[in-house]
Amino acid sequence: MIENRSGASGNIGMEAVARAAPDGYTIAINTLPLVTNGFLYSRVPYDVVNDFAPVSHLSSSASVLTVHPSVPAHSVRDLIDLAKARPGTLNYGGAGIGTNPHVAGELFNLLAKTNIVVVQFKGGAPAVMAAISGEIGVTVSSISETMPFIEGKRLRALGVTSLQRSVALPNVPPIADTLPGYEFTTWHVIVAPKATPRAIVTLLNERITQVMRTPDFARAYEQRGFDIIAGTPDECAAF
Repeated sequence: MIENRSGASGNIGMEAVARAAPDGYTIAINTLPLVTNGFLYSRVPYDVVNDFAPVSHLSSSASVLTVHPSVPAHSVRDLIDLAKARPGTLNYGGAGIGTNPHVAGELFNLLAKTNIVVVQFKGGAPAVMAAISGEIGVTVSSISETMPFIEGKRLRALGVTSLQRSVALPNVPPIADTLPGYEFTTWHVIVAPKATPRAIVTLLNERITQVMRTPDFARAYEQRGFDIIAGTPDECAAF
């Protein structure tokens, strides 16, 4: 059963898992904010090292820079020129402070010397929905959640955040082709409460890894913009 505990860039959900019974029945999947929140909030309700037992470093993935069709930009260069001509008037969607869209968007602002203003939402999906509706003009969101709307012409893809083209979006160039030095890829890990017995952590890892490394599953993940890692608990902890 998946329970989305959104809010505070994942702090609410991670606190719930840190305090859950260490029996293997409550685990969490998280990404960049698991670590970055400790640097961006004055107080975080968990200790990333001491409150969790790493289960697996699942995968890594790039994001994709998109605009609403009403935005007159058909390339990364167009968007940079537009943002410089209209400083502070374009908005992009974030999923909370220090989340993947926020970091990717601010890296773009930093390197392009633009001022596209972040509007924070309670998760990546609401940010994408706001872009589809035209509430905001720009998104830098995960390929997997954005690709259906790119294919449906409801969002226009300008560039991927990796240094190479994505298998999922082969016709979309890297942002770095226009903006040298730009690179943003994120990661996904599964963790359990710290006191979860090692035997349970090992069992979870073995079953998850077994599924993720099957050819059909790996192919499906690749087509959605993910690179499978499926590492051991110790490799996840080191990462």
